[in-house]
Amino acid sequence: MLRSVGYGGFSVIRRFGVGSNVFKRGFADVAAENKLRLNFVLPHLAIKKDALVDMVVIPASSGMMGVLPQHAPTVAQMRPGILSVHSGDTVDKYFVSSGFTFVHNDRTDVCAIEAVSIEDIDPQAVSEGLSEAESKMSSASSDLEKAEAQIAYEVYTAMNAAVTQK
Repeated sequence: MLRSVGYGGFSVIRRFGVGSNVFKRGFADVAAENKLRLNFVLPHLAIKKDALVDMVVIPASSGMMGVLPQHAPTVAQMRPGILSVHSGDTVDKYFVSSGFTFVHNDRTDVCAIEAVSIEDIDPQAVSEGLSEAESKMSSASSDLEKAEAQIAYEVYTAMNAAVTQK
């Protein structure tokens, strides 16, 4: 009889009646193909569904995070920034506002609140939005107004950085 018991990053397979333990690495198992299966979704749209890609680079709250095939299972909160999808010689870049990335053994799911292709962003509108957010931050009186202005400022600052490094 086999029983799997989790410990840290390893699965322990215990064979009852035999008296021996077998350690099996549980993080980056399998993947016969050298491609990463990607689902990139918004609440109202699936941008990529079961796409086979080489790598995804996400703007995680802890810093930029590259995800390759056979990556260790991870959950990462995303911050406003550029998400890039690498497939062959093609790199698709998107600005994401926030969300989460779930890296599984067999796929990666990117769940963003909002995302737009970098090519579709109007630099003039971003500049105007950034100015407006700065103005609202200095004139905000309530905690709610301050929080909303701070969020807008952070998003427009990240969007401005994305547009300038197209």
